[in-house]
Amino acid sequence: MSSRIEPIDPGESDDDEVNEILRESEEGWYKDSAYFGAVAHQPRLLKRLVRMFRLFPRSDSIDSETLELMRLRVAAVHGCAYCGTVRTWEVKDEVEPKEDAVFSNQIDASQLTRREELAVHVADYMSGDPQEISDEFFVELKEEYSDETIIELLLFAGIEVGLDRFCIALQLDTTEQSPYPTELEYPLDRDT
Repeated sequence: MSSRIEPIDPGESDDDEVNEILRESEEGWYKDSAYFGAVAHQPRLLKRLVRMFRLFPRSDSIDSETLELMRLRVAAVHGCAYCGTVRTWEVKDEVEPKEDAVFSNQIDASQLTRREELAVHVADYMSGDPQEISDEFFVELKEEYSDETIIELLLFAGIEVGLDRFCIALQLDTTEQSPYPTELEYPLDRDT
């Protein structure tokens, strides 16, 4: 299945900065330019979004592996084929042994550190119903994370939920140039 709106490929934009972002996404980021290529239909928004993205993986408070586990949990909950297929390449190898823990129906805490487990639960709650976050859960969060870091976790999860739904609405497919399979089927089914 192809994407509902075809992404712009690297080199196809009239904007040199957009083309550079698309090349960077193909060579780094996810090793796939489809997501950024879809957003590239709105170059101004793409540039702002990329600036925001560059803040989170460079966080002093939360490591990139934890953020990737959160991103994958959001994909699992929503059944986003694109987000569940592509990986943040820089942490792919470190996260791979823990993927089953976040793709299961229930989060498997035995494969995660306590901090990862709590962060993945944040992603889980934000993907479902954040009204279900209890005061007791916040007490647990505060045992591991500062208030500032909890805000960052919540913002990251909220952003990922929205971006995940964006990809689902487009039924975004990976590019043929990427190392991933194409013709993704929605919703994501990790058992196939």
